[in-house]
Amino acid sequence: MKIAANLPMSRRTAGFTLIEILAVILIIGILSTFVIPNVISAIGQGKSTACRANLEQIKRGFLEYETKYSRIPGQSGVGFFASLITDKTWAPSVKNTKTLTCPAVQLNFLTPGQDGIPTEDWFLPENRDAIDGGWSSYAGRDQRRKPLRGFNGRGKTALVADDNDPEGNHDTTTNVLWDNLQVRALELIDVQAEGLLDESEEVTFIPVGADSPIEGLQALSLTK
Repeated sequence: MKIAANLPMSRRTAGFTLIEILAVILIIGILSTFVIPNVISAIGQGKSTACRANLEQIKRGFLEYETKYSRIPGQSGVGFFASLITDKTWAPSVKNTKTLTCPAVQLNFLTPGQDGIPTEDWFLPENRDAIDGGWSSYAGRDQRRKPLRGFNGRGKTALVADDNDPEGNHDTTTNVLWDNLQVRALELIDVQAEGLLDESEEVTFIPVGADSPIEGLQALSLTK
């Protein structure tokens, strides 16, 4: 009868060595350097795309409003486009409320979000007098200073745009719905190249409203 010999077996200590741990940390650091900025950029671009989709929906809403009332909204600022709900062209709903503000800015940063008003109730007719620039991250047409009678402009002045207040809604991009009902973005680098903003200053967004260096954006109001 053969008896198997009990051969000694080498035992490896469980776990990772310090060198292996450092190597993993180094690899994660290298990947983070390249991957995370791309992820952040992709998220930002996605929000800018969603913002332009909102403006396209607002454009269609304005056409519905004009068909229904044979005029365009007379309110200024946020009230200009909030009229789609306050004047009952659109039904009050979470979806429609979200369409009336830039998706890059969280709802709880805005006045009604901070006040705990249900999202679907923000733009009810009874809130009309309270609506101001704090109710949306879009700026609307200033119908008092720059009155408009119809949507037949030449694309030179804005109807609705990112308010960029107090900082840019998007990195370097400002999305705009123009008076010819076309959605077109402005890029910071182009505005600087035209000499409308000083490249030497640490400017990261295009100002909107009466003090904007872009004449077409001066037609917008950040208040009422």
